[in-house]
Amino acid sequence: MSWDLGIFTEAVRGYAHFQAPMVGIRGQEMNLLGDHWHPILMLLAPFFRVFPSPVTLLVAQSVLLALPAVPLTRTAMDLVGRYQGYAIGIAYGLSWGVVQAANFDFHEVSFAVPPIAFSLCAYIRGEYRKTILWALPLLFVKEDLALLVPIIIAMVIARTGFPRRTVVQAGVLACGVALGALTTSFLVKIVIPRFNPNGVYEYWNEGGCLDPKLHSGVGKLLTCVPQQFVNGLGDKESTVLMTLLPVAFIALRSPLALLAVPALVARFVNVMPSYWGTNFHYSVVPMVVVFAAAIHGLVLMKESREREAAHPSRFPEPKSWLRTIGDAQVKHGAVAMLAVAAALTQSFPLQDLLHHQTWYPSPRAKAIKRAEAAIPSNVTVETTVEMLPALAARDETLWIGNANIVVPPDYVAFDIDRAGWGGQATAQDFVVARHPGYSYQEVFADTADNVFVFKRTG
Repeated sequence: MSWDLGIFTEAVRGYAHFQAPMVGIRGQEMNLLGDHWHPILMLLAPFFRVFPSPVTLLVAQSVLLALPAVPLTRTAMDLVGRYQGYAIGIAYGLSWGVVQAANFDFHEVSFAVPPIAFSLCAYIRGEYRKTILWALPLLFVKEDLALLVPIIIAMVIARTGFPRRTVVQAGVLACGVALGALTTSFLVKIVIPRFNPNGVYEYWNEGGCLDPKLHSGVGKLLTCVPQQFVNGLGDKESTVLMTLLPVAFIALRSPLALLAVPALVARFVNVMPSYWGTNFHYSVVPMVVVFAAAIHGLVLMKESREREAAHPSRFPEPKSWLRTIGDAQVKHGAVAMLAVAAALTQSFPLQDLLHHQTWYPSPRAKAIKRAEAAIPSNVTVETTVEMLPALAARDETLWIGNANIVVPPDYVAFDIDRAGWGGQATAQDFVVARHPGYSYQEVFADTADNVFVFKRTG
């Protein structure tokens, strides 16, 4: 799949040329800031200007996904142990949430992963100014991630402003959650529609009864939202378990694990089943959160054991199964995390590195590359999904699946298998049927793999 990679390539290309991120793949006259709130993509513009290729985005994403290994490893080494830190860092790199994100196109959410890791690791170390400063970039990554910034700030205030765990601390955290919800609501209801050509936020329909168009009353919301949440419960339970499994459930020992809840709840309330499971890139934010929480959990348990050893009379040793599990987690938790991560690589895309076809392009892929080479730069081209990224790096690109293409493109490039072939006799008939009243000439054809390019002549 190359749909999202094409979209973001076209957006970054606009930023690289000091233009608005107009993305014809999403629809003609579509400013991508009217789709989601991700102005942080501007940071890629200088790199794209030097290396104008979708590969630039993929390399940047790889770097962004890898960076959290630095604070996670160093924090674990300093506070838990040297070899435990190495094990946790490697386990993070192998974790299925990170691998799935790297495997599936490019997404702006990769920009959120380093700030979250650095912020939470600073919190674990007690470096609260850095905690807040690292959290601030999340305001510019995506509208739902803006929710976390006030919550993290409230966590710092609750920890530093009050000497004990009191009702006041709980109130501060509640205010952080409320302020985060208001921040996200402001972006969704005011900012994003301002950039959208239709003046709307286009993803309300995925919220089911949360869609304002349905005019659901409070009573109905209290009924339908829980119903949406429990739909597909088996898949959702599996996702929660799979999120905690790479950290051997040690994240449950830390309150930081609660920061993964907003992302999971938002997915599970969504009526689209594609959000519920372990596919795509949706689990990378909860994944980095639970790894930071696991380190914090190990630190808390280690500190507890040290206090007990220093003052045995004050802490009579409890005889409980939780204590037994905790002792095992402190001693072997990091190794268990590494073992689980390594085992799960057999069920997720890392195993593809062992397959021959991963390293050698198929004849069809080679035909698509030749078709892309037949199209000049700085033209308008309508194409199928696999050609989107390469063409979006140099042309105004439209997706052939969009029904709202008003101005006929200069070129039409497609492979029949992905073009929505309507049963026309020839490829020429297919193009004419899409753009009646205009004439197109075939400039490239690979009949063995059914890949064609047509140029508009009139």
